[in-house]
Amino acid sequence: MRRLRSSGFTLIELLVVIAIIAILAAILMPVFAQAREKARQSSCMSNMKQIMTAAQMYTQDYDETLHRIRNFNFRAQGVKWAMGAQDMLGPYLKNDQVWTCPSDSIARDDCDASYGVPISYSFTHYQPGYDDGTTGGYTATFGLHAYYTTVGSKSLSGIGAPADTISLFELWTTVSYTEGYAYWRWDVRNIADPNWPTAPNYFNLTWCRSRPNAAQMTIGAHAGLTNFGFADGHVKALKRTSVMPWLWTPAAIAARRAAGQSNRNLLHWDAQYK
Repeated sequence: MRRLRSSGFTLIELLVVIAIIAILAAILMPVFAQAREKARQSSCMSNMKQIMTAAQMYTQDYDETLHRIRNFNFRAQGVKWAMGAQDMLGPYLKNDQVWTCPSDSIARDDCDASYGVPISYSFTHYQPGYDDGTTGGYTATFGLHAYYTTVGSKSLSGIGAPADTISLFELWTTVSYTEGYAYWRWDVRNIADPNWPTAPNYFNLTWCRSRPNAAQMTIGAHAGLTNFGFADGHVKALKRTSVMPWLWTPAAIAARRAAGQSNRNLLHWDAQYK
């Protein structure tokens, strides 16, 4: 009598196949994660490109003067409390969704019930007559866009090298959304400060009194690279600490000059720092 041989797998063969699948998964999962983040970065760059195109259209319509980060408060008029950059560029964009980076996972929370669409981007801060980081003051406002001051933002003719000057960057923070305003950094040097967090790391802040440490802030990034929009309209991914030398203080600037080293600063509108 002939015995019929089973054509199924043995336990050892199944375990070998499972082990091989597990090894392949362990190898491929990081690759898939990197590919997914790269896709998000590309989407984020597309958003920023649309914002920069809108900013250029705005600039041409307003005598080549760049838009502000925020206008004055309007609460007394019974309307929204601030007019932000997203409102000024809104007529040229007609789509609030472009203000949100798909990698920005920070929850919006400002002790309010409604926040609009999250804003993942901010513009470099400029305040004329204030410290530019070279005069020994406590803060540096050598960006392009006005915030507090009644004086306007920089004009195109006043920017030494538009293709070499950053206008827009990724700032992910709890209190930045379209029903409020695009948040900003007063001190432009924070963008390149190595002591500042880069996503996914972030600061915990006490913003909402009823929820201590509920607010968060970070320089947005994708696998260590931050997207930057330049004054000529192009967008580029860079390591944020590479956009200017550190430290940026009068003594450090003078020391680099004396040593024949570069003070090239992509955040500064002045051509002498290019």
